[in-house]
Amino acid sequence: MNKPYQPVACALHDKYEIAIMFKKHINIKWLDDNGDFQTDKVLPKDILVKNKEEFLLATGQNNKELCIRLDKVSLLE
Repeated sequence: MNKPYQPVACALHDKYEIAIMFKKHINIKWLDDNGDFQTDKVLPKDILVKNKEEFLLATGQNNKELCIRLDKVSLLE
């Protein structure tokens, strides 16, 4: 079961929005649904809000489409 969503800081949210606007790849580390850490250089596409939770929609290096809950991201470069 997922923990309740914890909103991310506005400054961090701005970094995602800027990366989306300028089509800039970012390196992120996040906790997946299985509880394992994943790392990838992703191209952010959009931010989706669903059930009061925010998700980063992105394309990974292997062209896999990703949907990552923002409060599961532990590292953004």
